[in-house]
Amino acid sequence: MKNSVVNWHGYENYNMNCNIEDLKKRGFECSSYNNDLAPSYTNKKGNIQIFFFDLDSDEMKAESMKHKFSLMKLDEHGEYSSDIGRTNSFEEMLKMVEGNE
Repeated sequence: MKNSVVNWHGYENYNMNCNIEDLKKRGFECSSYNNDLAPSYTNKKGNIQIFFFDLDSDEMKAESMKHKFSLMKLDEHGEYSSDIGRTNSFEEMLKMVEGNE
């Protein structure tokens, strides 16, 4: 799988750990805010947000991040409701989304 890289907080080669086009084909939309620690995408139902961590970036090292993907459940207003989980596997992340939609 080809990993997409983006510009994020001054890093020109921030690793998304997946191909963004694969996410878009599955209906995910960018939900990143400039002040977020990492870029994020939300599923097509708008009830799950996934943060994408580049474990090699200085920011993620400073935060002692150990997982590439962090999923959280959103309420009907798009606000944080609860944690779903964290993983280093793209496929496992997709299964976590499917199991929590």
